[in-house]
This record gives sequence, C-alpha cells and structure tokens, in this order.
Amino acid sequence: MLRLARLVAACALALLAALALLSSSAGAQATPGRSVVIAFWSAPIIDNYSLVGLPKGHEPHDLFLRDLARDPRLSLGLLSSVQGDYSEEQALLDISQGTRQPSSLYSPRNPYPLRLDTTTSTVLDWQRSVRRARKVSITLKPGLLASSVPGGGAYVGVGGRNTVAAVAAANQHGRVAAVSLGPAQTLATRVQQMAARKRLVVVGVSPDAAGRAQIDQLVANRPAQQLLFVAYLPPTPPQQSLSSPASRLLKQTAFAMGRTGKVGGVTSATTRQDGLVSTIDIAPTVLDYLHVKVPKKVRGTDIKAGSRVSAAHLENLRRRWADVRSSRQASSMRGVVAVAGIVFLVLGLLRGIRAAVAPALRIGALGLMWWPTTVLISAAVEPSTRLKETAIIAVLAIALAIVTDRVVRWPRGPAVPAAVGLAAYTIDLAFGGDLLTRSVLGPSVAFGARFYGVSNELEPLLPILLLVGLAAVMTGRPLTRRTPWIYAGAGLLLGIVVGWGRLGADVGGVITVGLAVAAATLVMLPGGITKRSVIVALLVPVAAIGGLILLDLGLSGGDHLSRNLLRTENSRELWELVARRYELAFRVLKSGRTPAYFLGVVLAVLFAIRNRRWLYGESPHRAWIAVMVGGLGAGIGGMLANDSGPILLVNSVVALATVTAYLLAGTRARFLTQQPAAPAPGPPPPPGERPAETVLAG
Repeated sequence: MLRLARLVAACALALLAALALLSSSAGAQATPGRSVVIAFWSAPIIDNYSLVGLPKGHEPHDLFLRDLARDPRLSLGLLSSVQGDYSEEQALLDISQGTRQPSSLYSPRNPYPLRLDTTTSTVLDWQRSVRRARKVSITLKPGLLASSVPGGGAYVGVGGRNTVAAVAAANQHGRVAAVSLGPAQTLATRVQQMAARKRLVVVGVSPDAAGRAQIDQLVANRPAQQLLFVAYLPPTPPQQSLSSPASRLLKQTAFAMGRTGKVGGVTSATTRQDGLVSTIDIAPTVLDYLHVKVPKKVRGTDIKAGSRVSAAHLENLRRRWADVRSSRQASSMRGVVAVAGIVFLVLGLLRGIRAAVAPALRIGALGLMWWPTTVLISAAVEPSTRLKETAIIAVLAIALAIVTDRVVRWPRGPAVPAAVGLAAYTIDLAFGGDLLTRSVLGPSVAFGARFYGVSNELEPLLPILLLVGLAAVMTGRPLTRRTPWIYAGAGLLLGIVVGWGRLGADVGGVITVGLAVAAATLVMLPGGITKRSVIVALLVPVAAIGGLILLDLGLSGGDHLSRNLLRTENSRELWELVARRYELAFRVLKSGRTPAYFLGVVLAVLFAIRNRRWLYGESPHRAWIAVMVGGLGAGIGGMLANDSGPILLVNSVVALATVTAYLLAGTRARFLTQQPAAPAPGPPPPPGERPAETVLAG
C-alpha cells in the first residue's frame, strides 16, 4: 500500500513537472503554421517637384498610399517612423527593438550605415550600433524582435540592391538566420518559400515602380495564416530641416497591414489615432500573432484594424501634422497681438490715445485668453495656409474679446474665456481629442513624441486659465473656510482631465497642475500660510502621481502611465526615465533662442516682484495674488517635470503677463487715461528757466 502511494505521488510530481515545463516553454514557441512578412519599399521621396514634372501631392509616397488603398484586403494607415530626425537605419533599429528614444539623445546623432554582409549573414557595424543604443538606455535592445522569435528572422531581397532592410531581421548579435537574394521576378515566390521555413520574414522590395508590383504579388499570395506588413521607408536624406516639406513628411509614411479578419484603418494604443501606428508597435504585434511572449523592454502595443480611412484623409492628416507645429503656433499668437494693436489704433483715432490705452489692454489680454479656445475652432476648419489659420484665430479671438469686454465688466471678464476654454478642452479630450491633436497647441504627432492628449505647450496654460477664472468669480467676495476647498476641488478635477490616460494622458501635467493649484490654495487660506500647509502643498505632486497610477490601473486598464511603470524591471530603468527628462530639458535650454527667452522671463518675474504695488495696486484681491503665485508654480513645476523644461516656464510667464496687462487696465486706468493737469497759477519763471513738468504718479 505504501509503495502504491509513493508511486502515485511520484506520477503526480512528474505530471506537475511536465505541465510546468510546458507552460514555461509556451512563451518561447511560435504557433505552427503562422508566419509574419514585413515588406519595405524605399523609393526616394521627391522634394523638388519642378525637376520631375510631378504636381505637389503626387510624390511616390502619395501614389503608393493610393495604390494600397485600392486593395480591400489591406488595413491602411501611416507609420510614425522615428522620434526626432529621420533615418532609415534608425527606423529599422526601432522596429527591431520595439522601443525608441529621441534622436537628440544618441551619440552620434545619426546611426552608422548598416548593410548585410551576405557571406556571413550578419549586419555590418552592428556592435557599434548596439553600443550607441546602450549609451542612451538599457531598455534599447536592437535585434530583440528576431531574438524573441524561435528560429530567428529571415531576409529576402533583390540581388544587387540595398540590403539595409535586413536590420529588422537581425537578432541581438546582428545575425540573420536565413538569407535569400535573387532576381526581382522571383521575389514573391521566394518569400513564401522562406515563410514555410521561418516564422519571421523581412523583405526588401525593389526601390522603384517594380517594387510596388512585387508588393501587389505579396498581397495576392498571402496565405490565410500569414500576417503581412507593408511599410514605406525612404532613404535618409542628406539634409533635414523644419522648413523642408519632405523632411517633415518623412516622419509619417505609408503603411498597411494584411490580416485575416476585420479590415479598416490601422491603430494602436500607442497612438490612439485611426490610421496611425508607430514603428515600435510592429514588434509586439508580430510576437503576439505568433503567440510568443512579448519582452518587457518592448514598449509598443498591438496594431489593430479600427475605423476605415481613405488615402485622401491620410494625406490631409499627414500634411496637417507636418505643417501645423512648424510655425503656426507662434504665428497665431502674434496674429492676436497684431489685431489687438489694430484695435488700439482705431480707438486712438476715434477717442484719442489716452482714452484708447485701457480698453485696448483689456481687449488684447482677453483676446489672448480666448486664444486657446479659438485654436480648437480653427482646427475644426483646417485652413490650408498659415496666413488663413492665423487670420481665423486672431480675428475670432479679438472679436470674442470685444464682446466679452462689452458684456462683462472689469475684472470679471476672464471668467468667460476661462470657463469656455476649460469646458471645450475637457469635452474634446473626452471624445478622443481629435480637435486638439490637429490644432496648433496639440501634441507633437509629426515628431513622434506624443500622439494624443495635452501637449507641453498647453500644459501650464490650463491651470492658469482655471486660476484666472476662479479669481474673476471670487473678486469682491470675502474669504471663507470653503474657499481653499473650492480651489482644491477644481484642481483635482483639472488634474484628472490632464493626467488620466483616457483624457489628457500627461503625467508631467499632473505635477504642473498640482503645484499650481497647491500654491494658489496656500494663498487663499483664511488663516494664512503655515509650515504644515507648505509641507502638504509640496506633497501634492507626489500624491497626484500615486492617485493617477491607481486611476490608470482601475479605469484605463493600465494602458498609459502604469503600463510603462509595470514594464520596468529594476530601479535603474526608473532612474533612466527621470534622468532622460532632465537631459532633454537641458538640451532644450541650450538650443536656439531658448537661452534668451529664459533670461527674459526670469527678468520679467523679478521686475513684477519689484514693482508689484504699481502693477497690481496697493491691496489687490487675494485671488489675483493666487493667480500670480499659482501661475509661477505651474511654470516651475512644468519646468521640473517635463522634457521641454524651460519652455513651460516661458509659456507660464507670458500667460501671467497677459493677466497683468488686464489688471493694469483697471488698477491704473486713471494713470493711463488722465490728461496732464494744468499748471497751477503763479509767478512766471525767471528768464531763461523752463517751467517744471507735471509728473503723474501711480
């Protein structure tokens, strides 16, 4: 009996061990019969249309996109190729590792020239590329995709052509498991033969019109159990600049997916845009399709078929994203100031210069407060040129400002643009943020940094709008014990809108809003500021991040902040997340005109503190002091919490200068409009001596 019991126990242990081995190996075995083919077409993009006789909008990319759109078996979209400067090699490296970083962090900035050594089936200069990536982050693992697929990746190409596409098939040692080079006519046949041997096949089609025909063959020959990706990755241009349309258009290229099941516009949780995915989304989609466990260092998400999109719609989106962030943001703000200047000239012509100053200041300041809202209206119209967009935003903002100033008396006017603006952004974000994404204040879709949610430029403006609206409502009312709770509650709601992954999805924005509202709430405490209240205010950003993680896990399914945090494997990776932000912020501080802007806003803050009584009056309502303190907190918090760094402080100070101009129009109205007093009668001055001038004190 004892022997039987031991035998049963031994069999049970053996069965458990076998099950454990099966479960542990399941993540390393691809499902039999399934295969993935990734085909790259690399015809050069055309910049000078006059030399080739093609009308604008008919370069190879658009023609290729339209070809793909005609095939009902393909899900169509655009591929965010890189984050920063475009490079064909970097796009392929990002695909191979399933994650990416800004090009400005790399040293050297541009990747080494990569090509396949057909004699050894290895990618030349691979180890140098690995070391280059390692210097940026330990999460960057070139070749991780092919290393994760059992049997590795294979490359099929045309003999005598560029073999750089083989980078996507190389494992972490730079080796390609199988290579097939031959005539262009046999490419499609050789691809299917290779797919019968290897689960992952990368294809480099001919970089000309013949390549498009080869892709048509790949689509036609695709078996039911094969996942097909088609991507356009043009060669790296010799020069790039924001002023070059070709340079900007390189960052969203034609992409399509062939997969059994639903067909529509490609999308992913990375972009949340129908018709847009990222290079880092290819690796997890491949591994998930092959039923292989996705490594934690892969940061992309699965590509799915969403709502159907047309080629014309994608072309318009592509041009909008490429153009809207290059120059229209600053142009639209300058337009508001220019139209306000015209209003001042008209008022001066009708009333005289002194009578025109105060109303012009009020209207100009209110116009800038309406600016974030009119930006959304312009995005709905999508003007074709920068001049048209600037005109729409500027004229509409000043028109709304004039109406507001006529209907609502100073200083309650800002309550209207604040309430309308905050409501408009909340509603738009709740419905996916389509208007914000296409606006001049939207995220940097074209540069591959952010695809949805609140942008860094908008981040400090929203809490300042909130504080301005509260101040306009609170003016003339006594402080009570409920007042700080009103501020805290409003800040909490705005923090959810800005930070929650389903809405604004801006983690740094939570810190910015938290510091802004906490600083303003301190000012509004009826009993004054205490050490305890200061400590609580400093802990608000930490508590906000913790609350955001719980909110993201509970209601967003961990698809935003918590997804990235849960994929970190050690404290070093967490430290990299923080250190990388400050490294990028310091690079921003050193670049272009930013040092001059930063110095200017620091001097402006010191000037306002030194002359605060003249600017804001002897005893301004505490709510307006809270605006200034909270707005400065938003700038400092944003500068410390975001990779754009000093830009957020600059934006905050510009917003506070707008509020100051509005207040100045009321607190110093007599100084601005009063005529010089007539000199008092008295004895005439001695011969040769001028009479003393009358000076108006504030």
